[in-house]
Amino acid sequence: MMELRMKQCILRADSSALVSLLLDEGLNRVTLAKLDRMVTTDLNGSSLTRVSIVLKSLEKLSENKEHLQTLIRLGLTVKVLSWFDIVYDLLTSDAQICTAPLYSLTDKFYDYILILSKVSLPVSQLSVVLLNLAQFALETKLYFPLRLEAIKTFNNVLLSLSKEKRNVIQNDPNQTQTLCQRMAEAILTAGDYEMQVSLTEALCRLTLKKDRWQRASEWFTCSATRDVFCEIRDRDFEVDCRQFLNFVNGENETGTRIYTFPCLRAFLETTELFRPKDEKLDIFWIDFNPGSGCVSFFIDDPQESLWGSIHLMRENVDDYRVWLKPDECTEGKTILRVHLSLPILHQNCEGQTVELTFNSEHQQHLEEAAYRVFKKEQTPLVQDSDDTSKVLPEKKSGVRGYRGKKQKKTRLKILPLSSPSSDDGTLKLKTPNTAEHLFDQFAHSTPKYSSGGPVGAETQISQNESKKSVDVPLLKKAVVVLDRKRAVLDSGYLSDQHESVSAHKKRAGPHVEWEESSLSMAELSPERLELGADEEVGLLNEQTDPGEKGEEPKLDLTSGITAAFDTFKTNLEQHFTSCWQNIQDEVVLSLNECQQHMTDLLTAVHKHRLLLLQRFEVSVNDQLKQLQESSESLNSINTELLSFFQSEMKRLDSFCDEHLHRLKSTESGTSSK
Repeated sequence: MMELRMKQCILRADSSALVSLLLDEGLNRVTLAKLDRMVTTDLNGSSLTRVSIVLKSLEKLSENKEHLQTLIRLGLTVKVLSWFDIVYDLLTSDAQICTAPLYSLTDKFYDYILILSKVSLPVSQLSVVLLNLAQFALETKLYFPLRLEAIKTFNNVLLSLSKEKRNVIQNDPNQTQTLCQRMAEAILTAGDYEMQVSLTEALCRLTLKKDRWQRASEWFTCSATRDVFCEIRDRDFEVDCRQFLNFVNGENETGTRIYTFPCLRAFLETTELFRPKDEKLDIFWIDFNPGSGCVSFFIDDPQESLWGSIHLMRENVDDYRVWLKPDECTEGKTILRVHLSLPILHQNCEGQTVELTFNSEHQQHLEEAAYRVFKKEQTPLVQDSDDTSKVLPEKKSGVRGYRGKKQKKTRLKILPLSSPSSDDGTLKLKTPNTAEHLFDQFAHSTPKYSSGGPVGAETQISQNESKKSVDVPLLKKAVVVLDRKRAVLDSGYLSDQHESVSAHKKRAGPHVEWEESSLSMAELSPERLELGADEEVGLLNEQTDPGEKGEEPKLDLTSGITAAFDTFKTNLEQHFTSCWQNIQDEVVLSLNECQQHMTDLLTAVHKHRLLLLQRFEVSVNDQLKQLQESSESLNSINTELLSFFQSEMKRLDSFCDEHLHRLKSTESGTSSK
């Protein structure tokens, strides 16, 4: 019965009711086992929205530290990690089931794992948590934003640990040898600067400063790379990490090489964008990331305490052009102009075109980098009459943006946090979420879901989930702004939009209900359907036959309508009564079956207890018998040993007496002489 009530709460998308139900039933192993069984079934059946509601309920339940400690003591961490493994299998399977709900669910797991890590988890469980997150981050088959969020969550977990636990993790061979070696190798093949930064941060957090040179010698075959890595200081991590990664990317000639260029000026339409204000950052760096398919750079945001970070995503680029702009005083400047499919807002400026200016010496490498990132040829360039360059054709475009690194106002004594994502940054979306629209179409493409529930029930979940949570971008989206540091309950790279449910989705439930009601009326009035057109006309004529005294003919329509509705009412009452009786019988039968099952279960448990008691009695008797036999044997040995010593003592006494007598005889003979 409890599992049925749990499913009802989930169908209503009522996480608060589920929390109340769990508390009413009691937080014990039986309750947790039922929840685990239901979540595992839903994951294997791809009922992902249900699992999202369960995680939401666990988050609410975990707000009470006592409840969270109780759940952890009952084994919640192990069960959450087992669910996380199923999600990993779904993401890496070849069944093409990776959708926006699955991406969103994965991000919710990151959030809840971070909640678990902030309590007093045993170090053994923390090690497993970190290894699972690292597995997500290093799996190249996964959707790249999920990998990036995994490594950011990894760093946040390390940050939340006490010094003692962090030291234990740092001395764990599984973490500091095998895992660190894989992370160091992944830096060279990541293909994205932000991923490289997070991996480097993880390496620094997993190793003590005094051990870093020795460990780096094992990770990097190039001594120069090792030396630059060891020069990274915790208090100046961002600046030193930039120098390290620029060196690594400059030496890397593989297909995943990241191109980094110093930028002279940057514009969104006619508004100039400036590099972040940091006394140790003197270059405006632009990163071309083939691995993630984006051009990224940090910008200053005067209205926020965080750096802004813009990502020009490959799928949102309509066209681009790299050209040389002549200059009378110099050799000219190289311009990269990108037209995007969706407009963005930065402060008070709205635009669809980003223009970056570089020194002319970088033109050839810029063209190569832009082609490798955007995966298409640049558009031709034409000259206006005023000798200003323009790219044709000029289309609508879009950008994806992120919130950046926190400005350094003080000297930090610890490593900076990982880049979080945020939905309230300065770069705002102008169009509705495409992923939501596609999900709406999927939700209403069939009148019934695989779960067997009615349309309204599963649609209710989709609506509430769309209102309360955040979808993951699948297709073209506008620029999203991320924080440089991920918040605990923020959904991260995937949580950049909070669009409401479409009107079509809201009307789907009532529309289906009206069609069902109309069908029922037709079924309950068969006599009306049997009448042909001619018979209905005849009936109407009989009812409206005029009198013989020249009176105006009168149509008596009310009697037919009244009769029809009386029949409909009678049939409907019978139908409702029959349905009520059937449901009542089914409920009674279900209760009887449940009672019988409970009786059988209790009987089986009782018999098993008696059997165990009987086995225990037999075992105790056998042990007592063996003890008695062993005691008798030991007593016999003791007796024999005592007898042996007594006989030997007699022999020894006799031997001593004999020799004493001989000695006395010898002394007597000597004295007589």
